[in-house]
Amino acid sequence: MGAKNLRLLNTKLALYLPIIVASFAASTTNINAMQSYYEDSGFVAIEAEKFSTQHLDAKRRWLVFSKNTPAHNLADSDNTHYHDASNESYIEILPDTRSNHHEALVRHENFTNKAGTMAVLSYPIYFETPGKYYVWARAYSTGSEDNGLHLGINGQWPESAQRLQLCEGKHAWTWSSAQRVSTNHCGTPNTIYIEIPHKGVHTIMVSMREDGFELDKLLLTKDKDYVPTGKDKSETLNKPKHLQEKTQLSKVTDYTRILYAVDDFTIENTGEIPYYQHKAENALAINAVNTTYRNKFAHAEYIVQAKDVGSHTLNLITLAETDGESTYIVSINNKKIGEFTNPETSDDYQEIYFSMKGVELAKDDIIRVSSKAVTNGKIPENGGTAFARGRWRALVFSRND
Repeated sequence: MGAKNLRLLNTKLALYLPIIVASFAASTTNINAMQSYYEDSGFVAIEAEKFSTQHLDAKRRWLVFSKNTPAHNLADSDNTHYHDASNESYIEILPDTRSNHHEALVRHENFTNKAGTMAVLSYPIYFETPGKYYVWARAYSTGSEDNGLHLGINGQWPESAQRLQLCEGKHAWTWSSAQRVSTNHCGTPNTIYIEIPHKGVHTIMVSMREDGFELDKLLLTKDKDYVPTGKDKSETLNKPKHLQEKTQLSKVTDYTRILYAVDDFTIENTGEIPYYQHKAENALAINAVNTTYRNKFAHAEYIVQAKDVGSHTLNLITLAETDGESTYIVSINNKKIGEFTNPETSDDYQEIYFSMKGVELAKDDIIRVSSKAVTNGKIPENGGTAFARGRWRALVFSRND
């Protein structure tokens, strides 16, 4: 593979590996979204390779390195160091053409003292607690000129977060929060910080100062006295809870309106016998314990509103029952448009769908749904057999195909 192709491949890895890693790490759902960082009790721990975006990278670029990264042909002064990196992965800014004083300094190419102008990374983070956060970087340096970078927030590069410097701990992953100043080029420990102005999402940013800088993790803490060691805290990634999945109307996937039996229909004084609300199943039902309510129709009605006017497919969702196969009638202004009977089932309260296409509705039309309590003689109960209670859950409007 040629050098040009290698550079292209490494560029693609740098851009897409964080997204791929995050997607596979996300909980299994129908839609995988990139995981997000959040502040946890005054701490944020970030794996450097999991940046969201990279910009201004035409001359120098942060590349991801791990055991799966192919070889490259870019200028670099050292070998990879993923074995003892957190998550066995890190980023390095390449090409590296100045790792020590003997190599030429080319401003705005292998060095820039102006924060936010070269190879800018973004890490969106949700902060619950605003205030001052001290920033630590876990970095690897082999020379005297591959040990500085800048930090910022929300597109701004405050003086307090520029020129993070790593002098001690050469040839090993080392934490630093020292800011380089004119009177002390190695800086004073724990002097890099960022102010989080208010609760919410803020984007922490990293940009190049010297090429060849290797970054493994970032740690933000409100505790001024905290000094990280080793790989320190695990990344503070948001772990989303599973969204509540529906357990009712499971096959309703395309609709314009749902009329719920319990909530939208009038059940008083509409039938030969009354319905009652079976709230656990979100359904209307007949009390078949009362023998006079058996084999008779109960009715529920809905008055069509202006927003309902038009041509629809109506879908009646009933609940099949093991002890009987109830019959249902749907009518408009006392004209029957559908009559259905539940199938036999071994699964109590199984949803059954009955469809009526091309139904024209006008304002103030009265939609009536009727059902009756019946028995199939198969389920013994109190010296007789149990009755199905004509349960139904909803009438669903959908577009005519």
